[in-house]
Amino acid sequence: MTAPSPAVQQALVTATRALQAGNMAVAEMALAPFFIGSLPAHPDLLNLAGTLRMNQGQLAEAVNLFTQAAKAEPRDPVFAFNQGLTLSRLGQTAEAETALRVAVKRKPDFTEALFELGALLHRTARLDEAEKFFRHLLRVMPAHVHAKLALGAVLVDARRPDEAEAPLRRALNETAEPRLKAQLYLQLGQALRRQRKDSEALEACDNALVNDPTLPNLALHRAESLQNLKRFDEAMAIFESEIARTPGNAALHHDYNALLFQLGRSDKFLSSYDRSPQSRELLMGKAFFLAHEKRDEEAHAIYAALLARDPDDKVAALCTANELSMMKRHHEAVTAFEALLSRHGDDADIFRRAAEPAILSGDPQKAAWLCEQALRLAPADGGSLAILSIASRMLEDGRDDALNGYDTLVRSFDLEPPEGFSDMESFNLELNTELDRLHPETGEFISQSLRGGTQTSDHLFPAALPPVTKLKQRIDGAVARYIAELDEDAEHPLLSRRTKDFRYAGSWSSRLRSSGFHVNHIHHEGWISSCYYVSVPDATKNEAARQGWIKFGEPALDVVLKTPIRRAIQPVPGRLVLFPSYMWHGTVPFHDTAARTTIAFDVVPF
Repeated sequence: MTAPSPAVQQALVTATRALQAGNMAVAEMALAPFFIGSLPAHPDLLNLAGTLRMNQGQLAEAVNLFTQAAKAEPRDPVFAFNQGLTLSRLGQTAEAETALRVAVKRKPDFTEALFELGALLHRTARLDEAEKFFRHLLRVMPAHVHAKLALGAVLVDARRPDEAEAPLRRALNETAEPRLKAQLYLQLGQALRRQRKDSEALEACDNALVNDPTLPNLALHRAESLQNLKRFDEAMAIFESEIARTPGNAALHHDYNALLFQLGRSDKFLSSYDRSPQSRELLMGKAFFLAHEKRDEEAHAIYAALLARDPDDKVAALCTANELSMMKRHHEAVTAFEALLSRHGDDADIFRRAAEPAILSGDPQKAAWLCEQALRLAPADGGSLAILSIASRMLEDGRDDALNGYDTLVRSFDLEPPEGFSDMESFNLELNTELDRLHPETGEFISQSLRGGTQTSDHLFPAALPPVTKLKQRIDGAVARYIAELDEDAEHPLLSRRTKDFRYAGSWSSRLRSSGFHVNHIHHEGWISSCYYVSVPDATKNEAARQGWIKFGEPALDVVLKTPIRRAIQPVPGRLVLFPSYMWHGTVPFHDTAARTTIAFDVVPF
């Protein structure tokens, strides 16, 4: 880089001192001659002017100045870093990533660039890459407490909470700053809660509260830990206190009312929304619950009012159209979706949702076409594949059988006892005892498929509970075998994604009581889904009645099909059933004093 002239050097010194003192006006005056006069702009001046504009909140102009500096002196990592940092703040993620990678390439030990690049990758859900950069930063600067906090957050989101503990606990011993300690304790609490170390998780949240009671989302995490400990009254008290303090917080309202639903507290359910500001976020939140409660006219009224308030509100328009269909006004819903698609013809979700009222209004051909358009935009969209399968059966065009492979893609595996057990009966007894602790003493969650039972919270496998870990080892082998034995077909939505490596996108345990069942549904986020039977009631042994059996092919939509159920499998303790995630499945209700306990999970390619 060319050495700055005396005039440039003087301007740099004056402007730098002014910025350090917070005197923007003096900095502006020192730099002005180089931008309104004829003097050439030096890269250092461009960079400093960009810093000034950033501090003034003029981010677009700051990016332009940093970009000019980086072009004038491409070897300087600081210019590229400042460019990337500002682009990130503007939400231009791809461009920001490019600039930050340039900064790291120019200076591999550039700690600020390593941190910002890791944070950007975390925000965009590229967890493996984010972890790599945070670990590299910690090799460069082992005492970087914020990097340990960030690494812990990445590992929790990557569903490796046991690994997150170590960096977070080390960082807690390396700082005395109250707010930073509170953030570390809060993140540690999340890592502990996901391992179902619920008492320790609550203690960590309480320590965060002592260090900084104003920390965002702290109340939510404390309430979640209390719910896991089955201290529901205390959790409700936290929600009520926080909602009174911040009545516009939509997340608080959602979690509070979800808990009320679980507890069957109809006396309070949804009342918090009526006592709070009628903002779009809160009205959408209330309508969500109303829709799940099948109170469709009330939900539709809210969505329609929001749409009248803002005709460009895409989500409100989508929900309004969807509620028309739920109210069995299918032809009106078709018209509403057509209007939406005329403005948003590149949205796979709208095409998929439009297919539902089309098929319910008796037009399977149109429904199939809509699903085809959705799949053109999102080839792995499970919802579109599920509705296409119904349309195919109504049209009798044969695509349903090819898509679902009821006889070939639905498979059961009777697992061998894990190491240390001579039979599955003794193993499942120990496993079921462990699951007793995890199942809540409430009703079902509002968005779950089961009726008349309970389901565990969070992701079960990362909790690393000994019997679950032993079972997972057997499951790993069965899933690997299922994938290995799939045919190759580049055109098939399941087979075309065939890969040796996989991961679990979610895992949980369900427990159904007498008369309980799972409604017909699919798993939108999965590739391969499952059901492992821990314990089943005697009623399942009757092969004629098929009580408690898992059934495939019967849709959730109210359509007439010649053979609604295409296949059913008897539940047996120790049996694992695997099937495509987009396949309709549910449970035949059963009547028995004993419970039906299962573990389920979703697999995705990796």
